[in-house]
Amino acid sequence: MVGHIAQTGQIVATDFRAGNVSPNTDNLGFIKTCQDALSKGTNIKKLRIDAAGYQASIIDYCFENDIEFSIRAKMCQSLKDILVDKDNQWQPLVDKKGKAIDGQATFRMRHFMGDKVKSLI
Repeated sequence: MVGHIAQTGQIVATDFRAGNVSPNTDNLGFIKTCQDALSKGTNIKKLRIDAAGYQASIIDYCFENDIEFSIRAKMCQSLKDILVDKDNQWQPLVDKKGKAIDGQATFRMRHFMGDKVKSLI
């Protein structure tokens, strides 16, 4: 794993694991390592992580530390049911210039992990 500053490309921390280590092992620990590597008074503001980071502990940490996040959700039946619902308000996905991307769409929804009270939108 590589933690870096998006604006500058500077590497904050790395974790090169053996091939037999699960991708979701201690991702929260790595996020905390990245935070600890930053200068005092500097905090992680945004986090983007793949499906290995779709963990309640990471989402809770982001809420508790005011970190905006984008985490690819693992597909499950409840998400599939939402995605195929014809009544959802799908909108075209747009690029940086505001132009619709052909064949791609998005919509906002509420999704809950387990019995957590906070909703993910």
